Amino acid sequence: MALKAIIDSLDSVEEQYRSLYEEKAGKFVLIIEGIEAHPGAAALKSALDRVRGEKRAISDKLTAAESRLEGLPDDFDAEAYETLRTQAEGKEPPKIEERLAAQKTQLEAKFAKEREKLEGRANKLDGTLRRVMVDDGLTKALLDAGIDKTFLPAAKALLKEKGQIKLVEDEDAIQVFADDGVNDRTPLTDYVCNWAGQDEGKPFVAKVSGGDAKGGDGRQFSDNPWDTSNGKKPNLTKQQQLIQENAAKARQMAQAAGVTPNW
Repeated sequence: MALKAIIDSLDSVEEQYRSLYEEKAGKFVLIIEGIEAHPGAAALKSALDRVRGEKRAISDKLTAAESRLEGLPDDFDAEAYETLRTQAEGKEPPKIEERLAAQKTQLEAKFAKEREKLEGRANKLDGTLRRVMVDDGLTKALLDAGIDKTFLPAAKALLKEKGQIKLVEDEDAIQVFADDGVNDRTPLTDYVCNWAGQDEGKPFVAKVSGGDAKGGDGRQFSDNPWDTSNGKKPNLTKQQQLIQENAAKARQMAQAAGVTPNW
């Protein structure tokens, strides 16, 4: 069964799939991971790039037109030049200054209107793309950090409100980063994992159930080197190995065992 991306009510959705939606602005929106690889998102990014290219081309044309009109020397007498030329041809001399002024006004009006239209379209596409990337990135990072799915919408809203999550565009590549006060390009996964281990984020983390430590998404860590339940001793060697190989997973395992990560 295909799941709709946006619905008005969860009544039409089977119970087992309702947790995959989050409420937003009176609607229920499907939580989607990996949206950047979706053909629709790729097409949206391609359209945005094309609009930006068209905008640059129009801007260049307008600059070139203004340069041609403004490139005449200061002592150039257009009227005298046109008079001599038309007299040589036996014609009545036109008012060259008025004609040039009218042409310049027409060009400026035409290109200004086209540029405004393209800028509006580009801004709309850009806003949509950025909103989707931030939502998808936050959802994935929160789930990786062990946040309870029940609290996922509230956690996302809180982190967005803090204003530390941003998109950075380098050489046509857009990436999601966070400003943690020390590094303004902290990977989102690291930022969210650190937040989940602090007092503000701990209430959102899924509770550990059973005798063994579990991850926030329900996965059981049968060999958790931070687990000290039932008289177990922490495995410091295994801890360092996990931190080096996968810092995000290491944070999640430590938090699941009740240890606050300090890396």
